[in-house]
Amino acid sequence: MSQPTAPPGEGAHHPEGHRPRGPISLRVVVLTLVLIPANAWWLTEIEFVRYSDNATTQALFFNAITILLALLGINTLLERCRPSWRFSSGELVMVYVAVAVASNLGGHDMLQILFTTIAWITRQATPGSTWETRVMPHVPKHLIVDDEVAIQALFSGNTTLYRWDHAGPWLEPLAWWSLFAMLAVLTMLCLASLFRRQWDAERLNYPIAEIPVQIITQTGPLFRSPALWAGCAVGATVQIVNMIHSLAPAFPRVPIGVQYFHAAHYPWNAAGPLPVSSFPFAYGLTFLLPTQLGFSCWFFFLLSRVQLVGAAMMGHTDWGGFPYVQQQGVGAILGFFLAIIYASRNHLASVWRSATSLRASRRDGEAMSDRMAVFGTVAGMAGMIWFATNAGMSWQAALIFFGILMVIVLVVARLRAELGLPTYELYQAGADQVMQRVSGTNAWSQGDLTMMTLFFWLTRTHRQFPMQTHVDALRLGKRTETPLPAVALLIVGASAVGIVAAFWSYLHSMYQIGFTSAHFRGPAIWAFGADPWTRLDSWFQSPAPPDHGTVWAYVFGCGFTLFLAAMRARFSWWPFHPAGYLVSGSFGLFRLWVPIFVSWLIKVLVLRYGGLRLYVRVLPFFLGLIFGEFVAGFCRTIIDLTFQLHLPPASGIGGL
Repeated sequence: MSQPTAPPGEGAHHPEGHRPRGPISLRVVVLTLVLIPANAWWLTEIEFVRYSDNATTQALFFNAITILLALLGINTLLERCRPSWRFSSGELVMVYVAVAVASNLGGHDMLQILFTTIAWITRQATPGSTWETRVMPHVPKHLIVDDEVAIQALFSGNTTLYRWDHAGPWLEPLAWWSLFAMLAVLTMLCLASLFRRQWDAERLNYPIAEIPVQIITQTGPLFRSPALWAGCAVGATVQIVNMIHSLAPAFPRVPIGVQYFHAAHYPWNAAGPLPVSSFPFAYGLTFLLPTQLGFSCWFFFLLSRVQLVGAAMMGHTDWGGFPYVQQQGVGAILGFFLAIIYASRNHLASVWRSATSLRASRRDGEAMSDRMAVFGTVAGMAGMIWFATNAGMSWQAALIFFGILMVIVLVVARLRAELGLPTYELYQAGADQVMQRVSGTNAWSQGDLTMMTLFFWLTRTHRQFPMQTHVDALRLGKRTETPLPAVALLIVGASAVGIVAAFWSYLHSMYQIGFTSAHFRGPAIWAFGADPWTRLDSWFQSPAPPDHGTVWAYVFGCGFTLFLAAMRARFSWWPFHPAGYLVSGSFGLFRLWVPIFVSWLIKVLVLRYGGLRLYVRVLPFFLGLIFGEFVAGFCRTIIDLTFQLHLPPASGIGGL
């Protein structure tokens, strides 16, 4: 994508003599304070309650993009009547980042999981039940709501949050979890600042961040492109047609959603369901992938299915066993982490010297000083460990758990910065699974296992970590010449407001609707509520021994990833990217293998026969696919909420 030719949003956007506003202006503060709670309620309704769409399961949030495009439309109107009122590029950056940060925390894979988990246990551990005697004694009371009246009303609905006997019992546990969430945010922000300069020196592309960059800095050339509007028409038409079909089933639909195809006979049925989807936005996002990664993704995805078929032919039919596809991916994360640290060794040594120097100061243009980045990371980790040990986890278990977690967080953020994967999901193969598979569940106390259950929202999937949003936000600030300290300050403020708004929206909606009412159609009850506690109960009753096969899969995955990384660094012709192997066990990304393959093929042909010139000409079409489907999809949710249509679950553009 093209670089901006001049600092955007300043002199060209304001009358001569008018001084541009700072990025955190009063109107930006007011606008974000309005948008964040409204956005939290919107997310709760469409993702949590109705499950008609998922805005936050893909890397680029369609609500944030739509709001940014709406502000550009407002700027166009202001240009004609009040040019001095136009939003500057810095203000646009701040609003976009605030919405993205708050959406990340309040979305499908973060606090929605935590909220359901802490509500479910009290509902199930009723007097006289086995869970009351077997599970509840190990659950820290300050982290859950154990008031049966408040919980019963939450599940039944048809009432209101705004009564003391409903709201009061939630204050303490949500205050504790808000503290922990902010510790996690601050730790990841420090990590993002720690590695940002090194990743810029490596010339990483930040494909996901480049989309809002282009919207803000290339507004004129981009939106004058006929190819862009052609892509918008295709993306929007698909969503409009499918919404009409949802309301009038006799009207034809466009089958873009995920459909599963199963082989009927052995051994091909061992490959499991083969997902096929054709979301227009997925073609747009995957077109941005480097060609080497696009090839590696679909190649290793299909190779993983071949592994399963081969294992079945050898007599291995347990999906959790040999050939340990997901566990190879966990080992690959470790290998990728080692490669990251090795490549950053000189940078990290320089940062350490700067942080421990008596004259340490903020480097020009950085979000924070090296000292703050280094010791902020250490302090954040210490705070999270203290939180866990205060709730009954041993310090050794907490140190290992958060150490593994931060390795995964760093690798996923690096994948986001370098490759721009549309989504990534390593389902239930995180820190808790690593600890239990390596040493068995008996190696950990009941308090350790209980806290792993309460941290289920951090380990269920691995596409949700705030650090990914942070690295994109810092890149967006750098590319638009928005001061990075202001971006970092906004991330902290938007996170704090976003956490409070998210918890408020869950309580506000659920006391009205109720988990057990017919209007609640999301998977939260069984996926976020029952699943983690049922697993904990099974660990208590039937402890699992160490899984030596999984350990060897970790070792193989790590070693093979280092081999791929070494070959890629040594030979320019080497076609396999280690990230493609790493994500081969991600079922979320596997559902996009068709768009990945098609976009990869188109991009290869374009670059081979038309070169960079043709690529620049066709790129707006693929961006248009994203914009058209995102805006139409967002409008679809507004129509659904306004007219109470209750469109079918998973009928929107998310669900990855």
